[in-house]
Parts: sequence; C-alpha cells; structure tokens
Amino acid sequence: MCRYSSIRNILFVLFIATAAGCVREKGKFVRLPPSTTNIDFTNKIFEDDSINIFDFANIYNGGGVGVGDFNNDGLQDLYFTGNMVPNKLYLNRGNMKFEDVTAASHTDGGGVWSRGVAVVDINNDGRLDLYVCATAKYNPKDRVNILYVNQGPDKK
Repeated sequence: MCRYSSIRNILFVLFIATAAGCVREKGKFVRLPPSTTNIDFTNKIFEDDSINIFDFANIYNGGGVGVGDFNNDGLQDLYFTGNMVPNKLYLNRGNMKFEDVTAASHTDGGGVWSRGVAVVDINNDGRLDLYVCATAKYNPKDRVNILYVNQGPDKK
C-alpha cells in the first residue's frame, strides 16, 4: 500500500517541488539556486563492495518528496526523504525562502532507507502528519515505516 500511495504522491509532488524551485516568468521557468531558496537536500547514494547496482538492483530508486502546509501558515512546505542521507523538512518562509527545521522537528528518519512519504492528517486535528516508507535494508527492524504525528509549534 505504501508503494502505490507513494508513487501517486511522488508524481504530484514532483510537479509541486519543481514549481517550488522555479518562478514562472513569461512562460518560462527560472531555476533558483540553493543560495536563494536555502534548499540544499541531495539524495546521495554511496556505493561500495556490499551496496552497489550489481548486488542491489533498486539502489537508484530514490527517495520521495512530500508537500504540505505543516505549520498552517498558508505556505507549502517541503519534506524530502533520503536513502543513505537524513530526511529533511523545510518550512516555507515566503518569497521562495525555506528554513531547514529537521533537527527541531525530529524528522530526519533515524537512519532508515526512506523510499517515500505520504502527507496526511492522520488524526484529523488540522495538522498534516508524515508517513515515511522505510525499505531496502536486510534487517526487518530497519525496515519499519515511520509515522510522524505533527504536534504543532512548541509552546513557549
């Protein structure tokens, strides 16, 4: 089930993520560099003698992207899943500027091989949650999916 919902979400998210990284100008897209957007996520794959295309045919079937307004400010935020790198959550601060809030939100994936993400308000509290699909590792304990339930902003 995670695979099919992830595929559907990835297709939708690819369009949104592309639009989030570009500004439409006279029928053209303009590429915005990480120095402008503050988005610097890269799903790097590190091959070695035990993890490579010959031993793991799906090594390059990468992570996913989730788009949603996670802090309910009216702006679309981005969540990237990584295979061999930590996942990242970026809050949209407006004017195509994003802030990496992964550490504060505790949403880095905990070292699992993240294959995709579904964005859903699982508990119907008005805040979007994240369901991360974990896969690829040999130990079944390392393939347990992750549900991040959005608790809202910290109370000060």
